[in-house]
Amino acid sequence: MKFSLYKPNAKVTGCAFQFKIGETKGKEKTLYVSAIQQSSWNENTKTGSFSDNAKNPEKNINIKLNENEIGGLLYAIRQYTEFSAFHTFDENKTQISFKPYTKQNGAKAFSFSISRNGNQKFGIGIELGEAETLSEFLKFTLVQIFSERSILKSE
Repeated sequence: MKFSLYKPNAKVTGCAFQFKIGETKGKEKTLYVSAIQQSSWNENTKTGSFSDNAKNPEKNINIKLNENEIGGLLYAIRQYTEFSAFHTFDENKTQISFKPYTKQNGAKAFSFSISRNGNQKFGIGIELGEAETLSEFLKFTLVQIFSERSILKSE
């Protein structure tokens, strides 16, 4: 199961984020977050594309969030506050940031960004309605993780 947010724009600076329930190598349920930078814009149809960056490791990123990080995101959404985390894997240092902000029109929203090694940045704005949907998906993810652990423990 997955939840996706696509935010292309005419400046070709948009990103697409996908939150997906997957399995670790040990077959445990977990949450993967992937992001990809926009690769093009079609002015005639007013649509953006991301597919040309799918195989470029500089233009996409994948991270895994544990249940405490999921809880941190849920808390940030509920309290309209900030969540951040830091991951290291191989030679990569990844900063995760989820922050509230006020748009130019006064509407509240969130900014979600992932930065790899300080120079590869992936970011997306999340409207409050989208944050509510993300919150429900994150809660569902936790239920999946905990349910599976309960089943495995009883076997």
